[in-house]
Amino acid sequence: MRDFVGKGNFTWFFGVVEDRNDPAQLGRVRVRTYGYHTDNKDKIPTETLPWAIPLGGIDSASVSGIGKSPTGMVEGTWVVGFFLDGDRAQEPAVVGTLAGAPSEAAETTLGFNDPNGVYPKYTGESDVNKRARGQNTDSVSASNKIRIPQSKFSAVYPMNHVMETESGHYKEYDDTPDAERIKEFHRSGTMYEVYPDGDKVTKVVKDNYTLVASNDSLHVKGNVTIFVDGNTNVTVDGDTNLTVAGTTTVDTPTTNWTGNINLTGDLDITGKSTASVDHVSAGISGKGHTHTDTPGLGAGTTSKPK
Repeated sequence: MRDFVGKGNFTWFFGVVEDRNDPAQLGRVRVRTYGYHTDNKDKIPTETLPWAIPLGGIDSASVSGIGKSPTGMVEGTWVVGFFLDGDRAQEPAVVGTLAGAPSEAAETTLGFNDPNGVYPKYTGESDVNKRARGQNTDSVSASNKIRIPQSKFSAVYPMNHVMETESGHYKEYDDTPDAERIKEFHRSGTMYEVYPDGDKVTKVVKDNYTLVASNDSLHVKGNVTIFVDGNTNVTVDGDTNLTVAGTTTVDTPTTNWTGNINLTGDLDITGKSTASVDHVSAGISGKGHTHTDTPGLGAGTTSKPK
């Protein structure tokens, strides 16, 4: 019986990615394989290498965009794979990538190197993410208004699980004993981090927008402190109900109030009360009413207003 995929010789390889700009956008890469290809790019140019198909994991559906996109490899990535067509070796598939410890930068004139000269970005150390190896590469800047606790980063290899992208975004799931953290970081500096004790720090370096399409509830079992360096604008289309068990103190140079005020209870004024139009108390208008001294009431004591 004639050989077909899955029958016949299993021929595997390892090699280096030299191109990932798949015109079909299937995640394919051009791989220069050891033993099959020379490093002489005059004899075998990068553009003549066959496209290798990446094999996704069982946690990705790989259909209709569901699952992880097969776009993790870069030029310079070392890979392991096999040839779907056996010894013919023209239909490669990539099953995994290899981390190493590069001793020198890319030589762009030779094969088995990143032709763009970008990767590796550093030499003389492991390709495994620095933070996964216990090196803290960033910190949260302090605020002059609130005390932000220092990051509890204390990762110990191999307990910190890191996923980082080319531009510098990364996620961490750190299982280091007594230093367990979760962190998501944007290259701009916007980030959030969950500390071992459950504290959470969120930092937004520019504008922040939150939209709740239905109801929202917030329960804080402690104190709330808010600092606003600019203006605050609040618009409520319905009613606002404020219930305070203790004392409400408002310290402001001027309070401008438009609309009616219904007050149940006493009003104590320390200072001057001025009504530009009229002030009515107990049915008595304050506009233009007068008090007169009444003999026998004593000096400075006046009668009821007229």
